[in-house]
Amino acid sequence: MLTLDEIESGLFVTHKNTGLRYSVVEAEEGEVLLSPEQDGLQDLTVPLDLFRNEFVSTDRFRAPGGRRGGRGRKRTPAAGGGPTAVPSGPKCRGKIKKMVRDRGFGFIRGEDGKEVFFHRSGLNASDYDGLNEGDLVEYVVQEGPRGARAEHVRHAPAEAPAS
Repeated sequence: MLTLDEIESGLFVTHKNTGLRYSVVEAEEGEVLLSPEQDGLQDLTVPLDLFRNEFVSTDRFRAPGGRRGGRGRKRTPAAGGGPTAVPSGPKCRGKIKKMVRDRGFGFIRGEDGKEVFFHRSGLNASDYDGLNEGDLVEYVVQEGPRGARAEHVRHAPAEAPAS
């Protein structure tokens, strides 16, 4: 059985009965958000007690900001593997270009013209629910296995200078 200390973003787990592999995106408030490796499956939220009884640790990789590798791609573990650090990349400003609410993600076009992906797991649920296309936001850029990702996305004050 997995201990609470072992359950962290980037942990690969396998369901004991089905053999399906997932990566832990986030673990908080008695629930664990899992992302499946297989195409065609949706993210899964599992109560912590059920997760600890039904899943076993497979291997680990280090993923800044809880970022997962990529579905169906070979993932290689990185050195470290400790708890995920608070995002420390550059702070940016931009506008929400697109929201895909039913899948929990969106895209931001930064003031520099670059687009960056963000996922609901990288911010508070109330912050995600309050975001809309066209909103001016501030965020921290983190590099993950599949490229840049925006974390800690928040509404930006319109009068604040870009940093």
